[in-house]
Amino acid sequence: MSTGTPTNPRIHLTVIGLGNEYLTDDGVGIHVVRALKKRLPAGEAEFQELPVGGLQLLEHISGTEHCIIVDAVTTGHNKPGTPYRFVQDAEDHPPFLRSSHQIDLAQVVTLAKMMGAALPRHLVVYGVEAGDITTFHEGCTEAVSRTIPKLVDTICRDLGDEPHDGGRGEWTILTDVAPD
Repeated sequence: MSTGTPTNPRIHLTVIGLGNEYLTDDGVGIHVVRALKKRLPAGEAEFQELPVGGLQLLEHISGTEHCIIVDAVTTGHNKPGTPYRFVQDAEDHPPFLRSSHQIDLAQVVTLAKMMGAALPRHLVVYGVEAGDITTFHEGCTEAVSRTIPKLVDTICRDLGDEPHDGGRGEWTILTDVAPD
């Protein structure tokens, strides 16, 4: 892990996969991060697999210039495997990310701002609609598993196209990745 020079201690890019890989689709963030780690050049990003969320996430997003978070989401409005993207810049309102973690990401970011934490200048959250987050099983459901390689391709493409043109400040369904 490179922490930069003493005059610039911020990490350029942190990619965080959230979830529990033993609870079926809850582990999608972990699986996506593992696939990204194989695709991106060594040293391009710091990768983290975290079974935590809520306030514990704060220490992992602080001190990075750009941050990508991948997690399972349960909106109940779309088919399992539907991918979402939320782009946030430092001045934007934080995203509401309903997940199985104690408090949502919006509350974490708001609290961090109040505390004066070094938040990412650019935060992108990718969510995948989960079908099952309660069954103990190592691996995702078929619909979510089919989305993983397409989402990895999208994230790699997005990294090359930064900054993002659309979807800033709102959840966007990634129609080119969405299940049939």
